[in-house]
Amino acid sequence: MKMICTKCKQEAKKVVLDSYEHERGIKLKDVEAYECPKCHEFIFTEKQMEEIEKRTEAIKVHNFSFERKITVSGRSLVINIPEDITRHMKLVKGMRARLTPIDDKELLIEIK
Repeated sequence: MKMICTKCKQEAKKVVLDSYEHERGIKLKDVEAYECPKCHEFIFTEKQMEEIEKRTEAIKVHNFSFERKITVSGRSLVINIPEDITRHMKLVKGMRARLTPIDDKELLIEIK
């Protein structure tokens, strides 16, 4: 399918975005889109938008949050994980987590 950027009138190239935030706080991985080679705007087909909205809604079903104080344990900073999240995600002692800074205010935690 040929997609044309409405700003630049350039043909957009099909890409797969590593991460895309359709709604604030809900990041999707591996999102198909079209990118303008001139202005770098992303363009989505109707089918792509339907898929993005479907995936976003699936995440929102399980989306809840807690605010916690950062504390200290030895020489490390610690954030306690609330029991509700532990139960919901079936977390147990010994599981591994990857911590990835998104920017200076956001931290992504992936359970391995």
